Amino acid sequence: MSAPVGPLLASLRTLPERSRQGVNNLRQRLFQQGEKPKREGNFLRTSFSVHRPVWITAAGGAYTSAAAVLLTMRYLKRAVR
Repeated sequence: MSAPVGPLLASLRTLPERSRQGVNNLRQRLFQQGEKPKREGNFLRTSFSVHRPVWITAAGGAYTSAAAVLLTMRYLKRAVR
């Protein structure tokens, strides 16, 4: 019974060290959050510039679809007469 208690006590001794590390990590994250909004604006601009071909393709597809609907409606208007 004394064998399992040894590792348990050893792990309990390292608990304060781990909690200190966790608190330090949390403190660093909290203090670095003030800098993140500046990066987010830059990130959005970078994201749009990177995905520019995707936006151009999507706009072309929307234009083509709208033109196809318009032509179909014109054709159906003539076909009904």
